[in-house]
Amino acid sequence: MLTRLALCLLITASLAGCNLAAAPGGAKVAASDGGLRIDATAASSRPTRTPLQPTSSQPASAPEAATQLPSRCGGDDIGRPARQIDAKLTIDYDAKTAQVDQVIRFYNRGSQPLDALVLDAQANQWRDSFYLRELAVNGAPAEHALALNRLDVALAEALLPGCYLEIDLRFELRPAEIRDGLRAYRGFFGYSARQLNLGHFLPTVAARVNGAWRIHQPVGIGEQVVHEVADWTVRVRLARMDESLTLAAPGDSRRLDNGSWRIELENSRDFALSLSDEWVVSEARLADGATLEVYSFADARIPADGVVLDGAAHVLDESAKAFQHFGATFGKYRRDRFVIVQGDFPDGMEFTGLVFVGGAWFYHFDGTRKNYLTLITVHEIAHQWWYARVGSDAALSPWLDEALATYSEYLFIEKHYPAEKNWWWSFRVAGFFPQGKVDSAVYEFSTARQYINAVYLRGVQMLHNLRVDIGDDAFFSLLRSYAAAGDGRIADPALFWTRLSKEQFARTEATRLEYLGDPAVVPEGEESS
Repeated sequence: MLTRLALCLLITASLAGCNLAAAPGGAKVAASDGGLRIDATAASSRPTRTPLQPTSSQPASAPEAATQLPSRCGGDDIGRPARQIDAKLTIDYDAKTAQVDQVIRFYNRGSQPLDALVLDAQANQWRDSFYLRELAVNGAPAEHALALNRLDVALAEALLPGCYLEIDLRFELRPAEIRDGLRAYRGFFGYSARQLNLGHFLPTVAARVNGAWRIHQPVGIGEQVVHEVADWTVRVRLARMDESLTLAAPGDSRRLDNGSWRIELENSRDFALSLSDEWVVSEARLADGATLEVYSFADARIPADGVVLDGAAHVLDESAKAFQHFGATFGKYRRDRFVIVQGDFPDGMEFTGLVFVGGAWFYHFDGTRKNYLTLITVHEIAHQWWYARVGSDAALSPWLDEALATYSEYLFIEKHYPAEKNWWWSFRVAGFFPQGKVDSAVYEFSTARQYINAVYLRGVQMLHNLRVDIGDDAFFSLLRSYAAAGDGRIADPALFWTRLSKEQFARTEATRLEYLGDPAVVPEGEESS
Protein backbone atom coordinates (compact mmCIF):
# COMPACT_ATOMS: atom_id res chain seq x y z
CA MET A 1 0.00 0.00 0.00
CA LEU A 2 1.13 3.55 -0.59
CA THR A 3 2.12 5.55 2.45
CA ARG A 4 0.23 8.65 3.50
CA LEU A 5 -0.44 10.97 0.62
CA ALA A 6 -0.27 14.35 2.26
CA LEU A 7 2.93 14.89 0.30
CA CYS A 8 1.62 13.01 -2.73
CA LEU A 9 0.15 13.77 -6.00
CA LEU A 10 -3.02 15.18 -7.38
CA ILE A 11 -5.52 14.81 -10.21
CA THR A 12 -6.07 16.39 -13.58
CA ALA A 13 -9.69 17.31 -13.70
CA SER A 14 -12.56 18.68 -15.74
CA LEU A 15 -13.57 22.27 -15.42
CA ALA A 16 -17.25 22.20 -14.68
CA GLY A 17 -18.63 18.70 -14.38
CA CYS A 18 -18.07 15.59 -12.38
CA ASN A 19 -15.48 13.61 -14.27
CA LEU A 20 -12.32 15.51 -13.24
CA ALA A 21 -10.30 14.87 -16.40
CA ALA A 22 -8.57 17.66 -18.25
CA ALA A 23 -10.32 18.58 -21.46
CA PRO A 24 -8.41 17.71 -24.64
CA GLY A 25 -6.45 20.58 -26.05
CA GLY A 26 -6.51 22.44 -22.77
CA ALA A 27 -10.05 23.76 -23.33
CA LYS A 28 -11.27 26.19 -20.72
CA VAL A 29 -14.73 27.32 -19.75
CA ALA A 30 -15.82 30.58 -18.23
CA ALA A 31 -18.06 30.16 -15.22
CA SER A 32 -20.56 32.75 -16.49
CA ASP A 33 -20.61 31.50 -20.07
CA GLY A 34 -23.23 29.42 -21.79
CA GLY A 35 -26.63 31.02 -21.38
CA LEU A 36 -27.28 30.69 -17.64
CA ARG A 37 -30.08 33.03 -16.56
CA ILE A 38 -28.06 34.38 -13.68
CA ASP A 39 -26.31 37.74 -13.93
CA ALA A 40 -22.99 36.35 -12.73
CA THR A 41 -21.68 33.11 -11.39
CA ALA A 42 -18.97 34.50 -9.17
CA ALA A 43 -18.71 32.44 -6.02
CA SER A 44 -20.03 33.55 -2.67
CA SER A 45 -19.35 32.06 0.72
CA ARG A 46 -22.93 30.85 1.05
CA PRO A 47 -25.68 30.06 -1.44
CA THR A 48 -28.18 32.86 -1.90
CA ARG A 49 -31.80 32.51 -2.81
CA THR A 50 -32.78 34.29 -5.99
CA PRO A 51 -35.81 36.57 -5.47
CA LEU A 52 -38.93 35.07 -6.97
CA GLN A 53 -39.50 37.41 -9.88
CA PRO A 54 -41.35 35.74 -12.76
CA THR A 55 -39.53 35.87 -16.06
CA SER A 56 -41.10 37.45 -19.11
CA SER A 57 -41.40 34.12 -20.88
CA GLN A 58 -43.02 32.36 -17.92
CA PRO A 59 -45.27 34.72 -15.96
CA ALA A 60 -46.72 33.71 -12.66
CA SER A 61 -50.35 32.76 -13.14
CA ALA A 62 -53.23 33.48 -10.81
CA PRO A 63 -56.58 31.79 -11.51
CA GLU A 64 -59.54 34.14 -11.39
CA ALA A 65 -62.14 31.75 -10.02
CA ALA A 66 -60.61 28.33 -9.64
CA THR A 67 -60.81 26.14 -6.58
CA GLN A 68 -58.37 23.35 -6.03
CA LEU A 69 -59.86 19.98 -5.34
CA PRO A 70 -59.09 18.74 -1.83
CA SER A 71 -56.00 16.65 -1.23
CA ARG A 72 -56.43 12.92 -0.83
CA CYS A 73 -55.58 11.35 2.50
CA GLY A 74 -54.92 7.77 3.46
CA GLY A 75 -53.96 4.87 1.26
CA ASP A 76 -50.32 5.98 1.07
CA ASP A 77 -48.18 3.23 -0.42
CA ILE A 78 -45.30 3.57 2.04
CA GLY A 79 -43.19 1.21 -0.02
CA ARG A 80 -42.98 3.72 -2.85
CA PRO A 81 -41.20 7.10 -2.91
CA ALA A 82 -43.08 10.23 -1.84
CA ARG A 83 -42.58 11.55 -5.40
CA GLN A 84 -44.21 9.69 -8.29
CA ILE A 85 -43.81 11.20 -11.74
CA ASP A 86 -45.65 10.44 -14.97
CA ALA A 87 -44.58 12.34 -18.08
CA LYS A 88 -45.55 12.25 -21.75
CA LEU A 89 -43.00 13.67 -24.20
CA THR A 90 -43.62 14.51 -27.83
CA ILE A 91 -40.20 15.07 -29.35
CA ASP A 92 -39.53 16.83 -32.63
CA TYR A 93 -36.08 15.45 -33.31
CA ASP A 94 -35.46 17.62 -36.36
CA ALA A 95 -36.27 20.82 -34.44
CA LYS A 96 -34.68 19.46 -31.24
CA THR A 97 -37.68 20.44 -29.13
CA ALA A 98 -40.11 18.60 -26.89
CA GLN A 99 -43.65 19.16 -25.65
CA VAL A 100 -44.22 17.71 -22.20
CA ASP A 101 -47.30 16.86 -20.16
CA GLN A 102 -46.26 15.85 -16.67
CA VAL A 103 -48.04 14.82 -13.48
CA ILE A 104 -46.27 14.77 -10.12
CA ARG A 105 -47.97 12.96 -7.27
CA PHE A 106 -46.47 14.04 -3.96
CA TYR A 107 -47.13 12.56 -0.52
CA ASN A 108 -46.49 14.66 2.57
CA ARG A 109 -44.63 12.22 4.77
CA GLY A 110 -43.34 14.91 7.06
CA SER A 111 -44.83 15.86 10.40
CA GLN A 112 -46.03 19.37 9.46
CA PRO A 113 -48.69 20.69 7.03
CA LEU A 114 -47.36 22.30 3.86
CA ASP A 115 -48.88 25.59 2.67
CA ALA A 116 -46.80 25.65 -0.49
CA LEU A 117 -44.52 23.38 -2.50
CA VAL A 118 -41.22 24.09 -4.20
CA LEU A 119 -40.37 22.33 -7.44
CA ASP A 120 -36.85 21.91 -8.76
CA ALA A 121 -36.97 22.88 -12.45
CA GLN A 122 -33.34 22.59 -13.56
CA ALA A 123 -34.04 23.20 -17.26
CA ASN A 124 -35.19 26.75 -16.52
CA GLN A 125 -31.68 27.84 -15.49
CA TRP A 126 -30.88 28.09 -19.22
CA ARG A 127 -32.16 30.98 -21.32
CA ASP A 128 -34.95 30.18 -23.75
CA SER A 129 -34.90 26.48 -22.91
CA PHE A 130 -37.96 25.98 -20.67
CA TYR A 131 -41.42 27.44 -21.34
CA LEU A 132 -44.05 26.70 -18.73
CA ARG A 133 -47.51 26.82 -20.31
CA GLU A 134 -49.83 25.58 -17.55
CA LEU A 135 -49.66 24.50 -13.94
CA ALA A 136 -52.51 23.04 -11.90
CA VAL A 137 -52.86 21.46 -8.48
CA ASN A 138 -55.48 18.74 -8.14
CA GLY A 139 -57.01 19.81 -11.42
CA ALA A 140 -57.26 23.55 -10.82
CA PRO A 141 -54.85 26.35 -11.84
CA ALA A 142 -52.56 27.40 -9.01
CA GLU A 143 -50.57 30.54 -8.29
CA HIS A 144 -46.90 30.01 -8.95
CA ALA A 145 -43.65 31.87 -9.48
CA LEU A 146 -40.71 30.61 -11.49
CA ALA A 147 -37.16 31.93 -11.09
CA LEU A 148 -34.09 30.09 -12.28
CA ASN A 149 -34.45 26.48 -11.18
CA ARG A 150 -37.00 27.22 -8.45
CA LEU A 151 -40.75 26.95 -9.03
CA ASP A 152 -42.86 27.98 -6.01
CA VAL A 153 -46.43 26.68 -6.02
CA ALA A 154 -49.08 28.10 -3.69
CA LEU A 155 -51.66 25.69 -2.26
CA ALA A 156 -55.27 26.69 -1.72
CA GLU A 157 -55.33 24.47 1.33
CA ALA A 158 -52.50 23.00 3.35
CA LEU A 159 -51.27 19.55 2.46
CA LEU A 160 -51.60 17.64 5.70
CA PRO A 161 -49.25 14.89 6.83
CA GLY A 162 -50.34 11.57 5.36
CA CYS A 163 -52.07 13.24 2.40
CA TYR A 164 -51.08 13.70 -1.21
CA LEU A 165 -51.82 15.94 -4.16
CA GLU A 166 -51.15 15.99 -7.87
CA ILE A 167 -49.43 18.74 -9.82
CA ASP A 168 -50.06 18.94 -13.57
CA LEU A 169 -47.49 20.72 -15.74
CA ARG A 170 -47.47 21.52 -19.43
CA PHE A 171 -44.24 22.92 -20.83
CA GLU A 172 -41.98 23.09 -23.84
CA LEU A 173 -38.27 22.31 -23.94
CA ARG A 174 -35.83 23.95 -26.33
CA PRO A 175 -32.33 22.82 -25.35
CA ALA A 176 -29.49 24.70 -26.98
CA GLU A 177 -26.93 23.39 -29.41
CA ILE A 178 -23.80 21.96 -27.83
CA ARG A 179 -21.00 24.29 -28.89
CA ASP A 180 -18.50 25.66 -26.38
CA GLY A 181 -18.31 27.21 -22.95
CA LEU A 182 -20.42 25.98 -20.07
CA ARG A 183 -23.20 24.77 -22.35
CA ALA A 184 -20.74 22.35 -23.92
CA TYR A 185 -19.66 20.94 -20.59
CA ARG A 186 -23.31 20.53 -19.63
CA GLY A 187 -24.25 19.01 -22.95
CA PHE A 188 -26.37 16.42 -21.15
CA PHE A 189 -29.12 18.97 -21.77
CA GLY A 190 -28.45 19.96 -25.36
CA TYR A 191 -28.10 18.69 -28.89
CA SER A 192 -25.56 18.13 -31.64
CA ALA A 193 -26.07 17.29 -35.30
CA ARG A 194 -26.46 13.62 -34.37
CA GLN A 195 -27.71 13.57 -30.80
CA LEU A 196 -30.42 15.02 -28.53
CA ASN A 197 -29.71 14.78 -24.80
CA LEU A 198 -32.30 15.45 -22.13
CA GLY A 199 -30.96 15.32 -18.59
CA HIS A 200 -32.31 17.10 -15.51
CA PHE A 201 -35.25 18.22 -17.63
CA LEU A 202 -38.34 17.01 -15.74
CA PRO A 203 -39.29 19.08 -12.69
CA THR A 204 -39.65 17.28 -9.39
CA VAL A 205 -40.63 18.34 -5.88
CA ALA A 206 -37.51 19.73 -4.27
CA ALA A 207 -35.84 17.92 -1.42
CA ARG A 208 -36.99 18.92 2.03
CA VAL A 209 -34.33 18.61 4.72
CA ASN A 210 -34.93 19.33 8.41
CA GLY A 211 -38.21 21.04 7.58
CA ALA A 212 -36.82 23.36 4.90
CA TRP A 213 -36.75 23.16 1.11
CA ARG A 214 -33.25 22.34 -0.12
CA ILE A 215 -32.70 23.93 -3.52
CA HIS A 216 -29.66 25.93 -4.59
CA GLN A 217 -28.89 28.70 -7.03
CA PRO A 218 -27.10 27.31 -10.09
CA VAL A 219 -23.55 28.43 -10.79
CA GLY A 220 -20.97 27.43 -13.34
CA ILE A 221 -18.72 25.61 -10.86
CA GLY A 222 -19.52 22.03 -9.91
CA GLU A 223 -23.10 20.90 -9.51
CA GLN A 224 -25.94 22.08 -7.30
CA VAL A 225 -28.66 19.43 -7.45
CA VAL A 226 -30.15 17.84 -4.33
CA HIS A 227 -32.73 15.25 -5.32
CA GLU A 228 -34.82 12.78 -3.40
CA VAL A 229 -35.66 9.54 -5.17
CA ALA A 230 -38.84 9.22 -7.23
CA ASP A 231 -40.63 6.66 -9.37
CA TRP A 232 -40.65 7.75 -13.02
CA THR A 233 -42.94 6.61 -15.84
CA VAL A 234 -42.07 8.37 -19.08
CA ARG A 235 -43.70 7.92 -22.46
CA VAL A 236 -41.81 9.21 -25.49
CA ARG A 237 -43.47 9.80 -28.84
CA LEU A 238 -41.88 11.24 -31.96
CA ALA A 239 -43.63 14.14 -33.66
CA ARG A 240 -42.62 12.54 -36.96
CA MET A 241 -42.16 8.81 -37.28
CA ASP A 242 -38.53 7.90 -37.92
CA GLU A 243 -37.55 4.25 -37.60
CA SER A 244 -33.86 5.16 -37.75
CA LEU A 245 -33.97 6.87 -34.34
CA THR A 246 -32.86 4.88 -31.31
CA LEU A 247 -33.55 5.86 -27.73
CA ALA A 248 -31.00 5.39 -24.96
CA ALA A 249 -32.82 5.39 -21.64
CA PRO A 250 -32.43 3.70 -18.25
CA GLY A 251 -34.76 1.35 -16.41
CA ASP A 252 -37.36 -0.79 -18.14
CA SER A 253 -37.33 0.81 -21.61
CA ARG A 254 -39.62 -0.65 -24.25
CA ARG A 255 -40.17 0.40 -27.83
CA LEU A 256 -43.85 0.08 -28.72
CA ASP A 257 -45.42 -0.90 -32.01
CA ASN A 258 -46.31 2.68 -32.93
CA GLY A 259 -42.70 3.82 -32.79
CA SER A 260 -42.96 5.30 -29.30
CA TRP A 261 -41.31 4.21 -26.06
CA ARG A 262 -42.41 3.61 -22.49
CA ILE A 263 -39.81 3.80 -19.73
CA GLU A 264 -40.26 2.90 -16.08
CA LEU A 265 -37.54 3.79 -13.59
CA GLU A 266 -38.07 3.22 -9.89
CA ASN A 267 -36.33 4.81 -6.90
CA SER A 268 -34.29 7.14 -9.05
CA ARG A 269 -32.98 10.62 -8.25
CA ASP A 270 -33.38 11.76 -11.85
CA PHE A 271 -34.36 10.78 -15.35
CA ALA A 272 -32.27 11.24 -18.50
CA LEU A 273 -32.42 10.04 -22.09
CA SER A 274 -30.64 10.47 -25.40
CA LEU A 275 -31.85 10.08 -29.00
CA SER A 276 -29.82 9.53 -32.15
CA ASP A 277 -30.15 8.05 -35.62
CA GLU A 278 -26.47 6.99 -35.57
CA TRP A 279 -26.19 4.80 -32.48
CA VAL A 280 -24.12 1.64 -32.61
CA VAL A 281 -25.34 -0.47 -29.68
CA SER A 282 -23.18 -3.08 -27.96
CA GLU A 283 -24.34 -5.20 -25.06
CA ALA A 284 -23.02 -7.54 -22.38
CA ARG A 285 -24.44 -9.50 -19.49
CA LEU A 286 -23.00 -8.84 -16.05
CA ALA A 287 -22.23 -11.67 -13.67
CA ASP A 288 -25.36 -10.97 -11.62
CA GLY A 289 -27.58 -11.05 -14.71
CA ALA A 290 -27.95 -7.32 -15.27
CA THR A 291 -27.63 -5.99 -18.83
CA LEU A 292 -24.91 -3.50 -19.74
CA GLU A 293 -25.45 -1.43 -22.91
CA VAL A 294 -23.11 1.01 -24.65
CA TYR A 295 -24.54 3.51 -27.14
CA SER A 296 -21.68 4.85 -29.22
CA PHE A 297 -21.03 6.32 -32.65
CA ALA A 298 -19.05 4.76 -35.46
CA ASP A 299 -16.15 7.11 -34.72
CA ALA A 300 -15.61 5.33 -31.39
CA ARG A 301 -13.78 2.71 -33.47
CA ILE A 302 -10.55 4.28 -34.74
CA PRO A 303 -8.21 2.73 -37.35
CA ALA A 304 -4.58 2.92 -36.18
CA ASP A 305 -1.53 1.20 -37.65
CA GLY A 306 -3.52 -1.51 -39.37
CA VAL A 307 -5.78 -2.29 -36.40
CA VAL A 308 -9.04 -0.86 -35.10
CA LEU A 309 -9.03 0.64 -31.61
CA ASP A 310 -12.55 -0.16 -30.43
CA GLY A 311 -13.33 2.23 -27.61
CA ALA A 312 -16.90 0.96 -27.25
CA ALA A 313 -15.71 -2.62 -26.72
CA HIS A 314 -13.15 -1.37 -24.20
CA VAL A 315 -15.84 0.51 -22.27
CA LEU A 316 -18.00 -2.61 -22.22
CA ASP A 317 -15.17 -4.76 -20.85
CA GLU A 318 -13.98 -2.30 -18.21
CA SER A 319 -17.52 -1.51 -17.09
CA ALA A 320 -18.24 -5.17 -16.40
CA LYS A 321 -15.13 -5.33 -14.20
CA ALA A 322 -16.10 -2.13 -12.39
CA PHE A 323 -19.60 -3.36 -11.59
CA GLN A 324 -18.23 -6.63 -10.31
CA HIS A 325 -15.73 -4.95 -8.01
CA PHE A 326 -17.93 -2.11 -6.78
CA GLY A 327 -20.82 -4.49 -6.16
CA ALA A 328 -18.60 -6.67 -3.99
CA THR A 329 -17.03 -3.68 -2.24
CA PHE A 330 -19.93 -1.24 -1.72
CA GLY A 331 -23.04 -3.40 -2.10
CA LYS A 332 -24.83 -5.13 -4.97
CA TYR A 333 -26.00 -3.10 -7.97
CA ARG A 334 -29.74 -3.63 -7.80
CA ARG A 335 -30.93 -2.59 -11.25
CA ASP A 336 -31.53 -4.82 -14.25
CA ARG A 337 -29.87 -2.52 -16.79
CA PHE A 338 -27.14 0.06 -17.06
CA VAL A 339 -26.65 2.37 -20.04
CA ILE A 340 -23.49 4.20 -21.13
CA VAL A 341 -23.89 6.91 -23.78
CA GLN A 342 -21.11 8.49 -25.84
CA GLY A 343 -21.82 12.19 -25.44
CA ASP A 344 -21.04 14.86 -28.00
CA PHE A 345 -19.67 17.04 -25.21
CA PRO A 346 -16.32 17.05 -23.42
CA ASP A 347 -17.46 15.96 -19.99
CA GLY A 348 -18.90 12.92 -18.28
CA MET A 349 -22.13 13.04 -16.32
CA GLU A 350 -23.92 10.65 -14.01
CA PHE A 351 -27.60 9.86 -13.85
CA THR A 352 -29.39 6.93 -12.26
CA GLY A 353 -28.99 3.90 -14.50
CA LEU A 354 -27.44 5.97 -17.32
CA VAL A 355 -24.21 7.93 -17.68
CA PHE A 356 -22.61 10.00 -20.40
CA VAL A 357 -18.94 9.58 -21.30
CA GLY A 358 -17.60 12.40 -23.46
CA GLY A 359 -16.66 11.57 -27.05
CA ALA A 360 -13.17 13.00 -26.59
CA TRP A 361 -12.24 10.10 -24.35
CA PHE A 362 -13.21 7.67 -27.11
CA TYR A 363 -11.22 9.61 -29.72
CA HIS A 364 -8.08 9.58 -27.55
CA PHE A 365 -8.32 5.89 -26.67
CA ASP A 366 -4.90 4.32 -27.24
CA GLY A 367 -5.83 0.66 -27.00
CA THR A 368 -4.58 0.29 -23.42
CA ARG A 369 -6.20 0.62 -20.02
CA LYS A 370 -4.01 3.61 -19.09
CA ASN A 371 -6.21 6.40 -20.40
CA TYR A 372 -9.11 8.65 -19.57
CA LEU A 373 -11.64 6.45 -21.36
CA THR A 374 -11.04 3.78 -18.74
CA LEU A 375 -11.02 6.13 -15.77
CA ILE A 376 -13.93 8.38 -16.70
CA THR A 377 -16.10 5.35 -17.42
CA VAL A 378 -15.22 3.85 -14.04
CA HIS A 379 -15.74 7.21 -12.31
CA GLU A 380 -19.27 7.59 -13.69
CA ILE A 381 -20.13 4.00 -12.77
CA ALA A 382 -19.00 4.68 -9.20
CA HIS A 383 -21.63 7.42 -9.04
CA GLN A 384 -24.28 4.69 -9.11
CA TRP A 385 -23.32 4.25 -5.46
CA TRP A 386 -22.04 7.74 -4.60
CA TYR A 387 -24.97 9.82 -5.88
CA ALA A 388 -27.65 7.52 -7.25
CA ARG A 389 -27.84 5.23 -4.21
CA VAL A 390 -26.46 7.50 -1.49
CA GLY A 391 -27.66 10.99 -2.25
CA SER A 392 -25.98 14.13 -0.93
CA ASP A 393 -25.95 17.88 -1.34
CA ALA A 394 -23.85 18.51 -4.46
CA ALA A 395 -23.56 22.22 -3.65
CA LEU A 396 -22.76 22.20 0.06
CA SER A 397 -20.97 18.84 0.45
CA PRO A 398 -19.71 17.90 -3.03
CA TRP A 399 -16.93 15.70 -1.69
CA LEU A 400 -19.45 13.08 -0.55
CA ASP A 401 -19.95 11.97 -4.12
CA GLU A 402 -17.02 13.35 -6.10
CA ALA A 403 -14.13 12.42 -3.82
CA LEU A 404 -15.62 8.96 -3.28
CA ALA A 405 -16.19 8.42 -7.01
CA THR A 406 -12.64 9.50 -7.75
CA TYR A 407 -11.11 7.27 -5.12
CA SER A 408 -13.24 4.43 -6.50
CA GLU A 409 -11.16 4.71 -9.67
CA TYR A 410 -8.08 3.89 -7.63
CA LEU A 411 -9.85 0.95 -6.01
CA PHE A 412 -10.68 -0.35 -9.50
CA ILE A 413 -7.06 -0.02 -10.67
CA GLU A 414 -5.80 -1.55 -7.44
CA LYS A 415 -8.06 -4.57 -7.92
CA HIS A 416 -7.76 -5.25 -11.64
CA TYR A 417 -4.43 -3.67 -12.62
CA PRO A 418 -2.32 -3.50 -9.45
CA ALA A 419 0.87 -2.88 -11.42
CA GLU A 420 -0.63 0.45 -12.52
CA LYS A 421 -1.32 1.89 -9.05
CA ASN A 422 1.61 4.29 -9.18
CA TRP A 423 0.65 5.26 -12.71
CA TRP A 424 -2.83 6.18 -11.49
CA TRP A 425 -1.52 8.46 -8.77
CA SER A 426 0.94 10.03 -11.17
CA PHE A 427 -1.45 10.36 -14.13
CA ARG A 428 -4.55 11.27 -12.19
CA VAL A 429 -3.24 13.08 -9.21
CA ALA A 430 0.17 14.68 -9.75
CA GLY A 431 1.18 18.20 -10.58
CA PHE A 432 -1.39 20.61 -9.16
CA PHE A 433 -0.19 20.95 -5.54
CA PRO A 434 -3.74 21.76 -4.45
CA GLN A 435 -4.90 23.82 -1.53
CA GLY A 436 -8.27 24.21 0.11
CA LYS A 437 -10.54 22.27 2.41
CA VAL A 438 -12.24 19.10 1.22
CA ASP A 439 -15.55 19.97 2.90
CA SER A 440 -15.94 23.31 1.09
CA ALA A 441 -19.17 24.25 -0.70
CA VAL A 442 -19.11 25.04 -4.42
CA TYR A 443 -19.98 28.66 -3.62
CA GLU A 444 -16.68 29.15 -1.80
CA PHE A 445 -14.62 29.02 -5.01
CA SER A 446 -14.05 31.68 -7.63
CA THR A 447 -12.61 29.27 -10.22
CA ALA A 448 -13.26 25.68 -11.19
CA ARG A 449 -9.59 24.91 -10.71
CA GLN A 450 -9.78 25.85 -7.04
CA TYR A 451 -12.89 23.72 -6.61
CA ILE A 452 -11.34 20.67 -8.25
CA ASN A 453 -8.12 20.97 -6.29
CA ALA A 454 -9.85 21.15 -2.93
CA VAL A 455 -12.79 18.77 -3.38
CA TYR A 456 -11.58 16.14 -5.82
CA LEU A 457 -7.83 16.10 -5.36
CA ARG A 458 -7.49 16.76 -1.67
CA GLY A 459 -10.56 14.56 -1.20
CA VAL A 460 -8.73 11.59 -2.73
CA GLN A 461 -5.74 12.21 -0.49
CA MET A 462 -7.97 12.44 2.57
CA LEU A 463 -9.74 9.17 1.84
CA HIS A 464 -6.49 7.33 1.30
CA ASN A 465 -5.07 8.73 4.52
CA LEU A 466 -8.20 7.61 6.36
CA ARG A 467 -7.56 4.15 4.98
CA VAL A 468 -4.02 4.26 6.38
CA ASP A 469 -5.30 5.60 9.72
CA ILE A 470 -7.76 2.79 10.42
CA GLY A 471 -6.56 -0.05 8.18
CA ASP A 472 -8.04 -1.72 5.14
CA ASP A 473 -10.66 -3.84 6.88
CA ALA A 474 -12.10 -0.92 8.83
CA PHE A 475 -11.95 1.39 5.82
CA PHE A 476 -13.90 -0.92 3.53
CA SER A 477 -16.33 -1.58 6.36
CA LEU A 478 -16.78 2.20 6.58
CA LEU A 479 -17.65 2.42 2.87
CA ARG A 480 -20.12 -0.47 3.07
CA SER A 481 -21.72 0.91 6.22
CA TYR A 482 -22.07 4.39 4.70
CA ALA A 483 -23.58 2.94 1.51
CA ALA A 484 -26.12 0.99 3.54
CA ALA A 485 -26.98 3.80 5.96
CA GLY A 486 -27.38 6.36 3.16
CA ASP A 487 -29.29 4.12 0.76
CA GLY A 488 -32.19 6.14 -0.67
CA ARG A 489 -31.43 9.13 1.53
CA ILE A 490 -29.77 12.52 1.25
CA ALA A 491 -26.69 11.99 3.36
CA ASP A 492 -24.73 14.67 5.15
CA PRO A 493 -21.06 14.44 6.20
CA ALA A 494 -22.06 13.44 9.73
CA LEU A 495 -23.56 10.22 8.36
CA PHE A 496 -20.19 9.34 6.88
CA TRP A 497 -18.12 10.16 9.94
CA THR A 498 -20.46 8.54 12.45
CA ARG A 499 -19.89 5.20 10.73
CA LEU A 500 -16.55 5.23 12.56
CA SER A 501 -16.22 3.96 16.10
CA LYS A 502 -15.07 6.44 18.76
CA GLU A 503 -11.62 4.88 18.70
CA GLN A 504 -11.42 5.05 14.89
CA PHE A 505 -12.65 8.63 14.94
CA ALA A 506 -9.87 9.55 17.35
CA ARG A 507 -7.29 7.85 15.14
CA THR A 508 -8.37 10.02 12.18
CA GLU A 509 -7.90 13.31 14.04
CA ALA A 510 -4.73 14.35 12.24
CA THR A 511 -6.25 13.64 8.85
CA ARG A 512 -9.42 15.58 9.68
CA LEU A 513 -7.41 18.52 10.97
CA GLU A 514 -5.39 18.59 7.78
CA TYR A 515 -8.16 18.28 5.22
CA LEU A 516 -11.40 19.58 6.74
CA GLY A 517 -12.60 23.05 7.55
CA ASP A 518 -14.73 21.46 10.27
CA PRO A 519 -12.52 18.71 11.70
CA ALA A 520 -14.87 18.20 14.66
CA VAL A 521 -17.63 17.07 12.25
CA VAL A 522 -20.57 17.73 14.56
CA PRO A 523 -22.58 14.48 14.45
CA GLU A 524 -25.99 15.93 13.69
CA GLY A 525 -27.88 13.87 11.16
CA GLU A 526 -30.47 15.36 8.83
CA GLU A 527 -33.99 14.21 8.16
CA SER A 528 -35.29 14.58 4.62
CA SER A 529 -38.59 14.03 2.87
